[in-house]
Amino acid sequence: MFLFRKEAVKKIFLKIYKGDVNLQGMYKKRLITNRIKKALKFFPVVAVVGARQTGKSTLVQQEFPERNYLSLDLPEVRAALESDPYGFLSAQKTPITLDEVQKVPAVFEAIKILVDKNRKPGEFLLTGSANFLLLKKVSETLAGRIAIFELSGFMVSEALETSPSLFLQICLEEKKIPEIPNKVPEISLESFIVKGSLPPAVLAPDDEIRRLWFENYIATYLERDLRDLSQVAFLGDFRRLMGLSALRTSQVLNISELARDSGISVSTAKNYLHLLEISYQIRRLPPYFTNISKRLIKAPKLHFRDTGLALCLSGILSHEKELMLHPYYASLVETFIVEEIIKLLYILKPEAKPYYFRTHAGAEVDLVIEFGERLFPIEIKASSYVPLKKISGLKQFLKDFKDKAPFGLVIYTGKKIFKVCENILFVPWSSVLIEEKGV
Repeated sequence: MFLFRKEAVKKIFLKIYKGDVNLQGMYKKRLITNRIKKALKFFPVVAVVGARQTGKSTLVQQEFPERNYLSLDLPEVRAALESDPYGFLSAQKTPITLDEVQKVPAVFEAIKILVDKNRKPGEFLLTGSANFLLLKKVSETLAGRIAIFELSGFMVSEALETSPSLFLQICLEEKKIPEIPNKVPEISLESFIVKGSLPPAVLAPDDEIRRLWFENYIATYLERDLRDLSQVAFLGDFRRLMGLSALRTSQVLNISELARDSGISVSTAKNYLHLLEISYQIRRLPPYFTNISKRLIKAPKLHFRDTGLALCLSGILSHEKELMLHPYYASLVETFIVEEIIKLLYILKPEAKPYYFRTHAGAEVDLVIEFGERLFPIEIKASSYVPLKKISGLKQFLKDFKDKAPFGLVIYTGKKIFKVCENILFVPWSSVLIEEKGV
């Protein structure tokens, strides 16, 4: 019975993964949509990028049904483009949507030629599961012609179909702690950590199906995406590095140590981490320094982009009650909230830049947002009670950068909003991400 169910789930997963199943009735509005629509009115090429299964294909089909949609997952479309990309695209009805465009790199040069012959806004809408900004040939070919947007997994507000909180935006615009209602949305943090943010996992009916989905996602990612992006000699080595990277989420990245524990060379570990980064599986959060050049040479913090996937990769049972007692819990809480804040800023304040802060003495701030001349430090605690000595790093940061950082935030799992002093505010995690009235 179980084996039958597992095989059935695998077949459904593969159909969804290939785009053969219409999930129209399950579509949830994505907040990035308005920015994409605005860009299509000016740029001749607009790209929507992100990890596999974040909903890129669904978004472009649901929001832009009038466009000529072509999926490069289809062998016949891919073969035609590989044979004569310019001729094929010239013969198509415009405007065109090209899905999974990284599968045929030659298409970018053909798009450039067509755009330069007749520069018309919104002519090409592309999607891809690789970061175009990190693919040198693509960024150089379409420079000045393309606007690129990242579609992450669901934000908390998108999953709940409610309004995102404007609290972070207000904090970046105010010079003192703003007044906010002392009402806290009642939702389960552990539930969101376990589910992650990838739409099929969030919408899965139970933990068993979700776990099977993640396992097949990993297998399909290894079998398909890596062959598209690079030649990986030993998939077992890569799978092991993925698991060890997931266990190191929210830690300062030590590539030499990661390579040693994975049983591979440092150069191979660097290559594999690059593949994880351009396919949106990990984020390297850079350190904040007053001297910009120093930011580039210090070790970043490693964050796995999806906590549900990280749990599956690390082999940890993903039950909410058990998760709270696990030593890994605090790291997952930090990673989840950092990623949610970055997603939210991408919508509300896309020019804001995220960092972390750490001194040689060990004082640390989990997240520092740079917005113009403004710095906004945020400490994240996986506890409903936080002793003041646990926020010494935040206090030191506010002292060292008092001209740029008038106040800071402690995000925790408690249910009260309160000040501990004039420049530090404690806020429950849910109040930072969603509006209370929407829940």
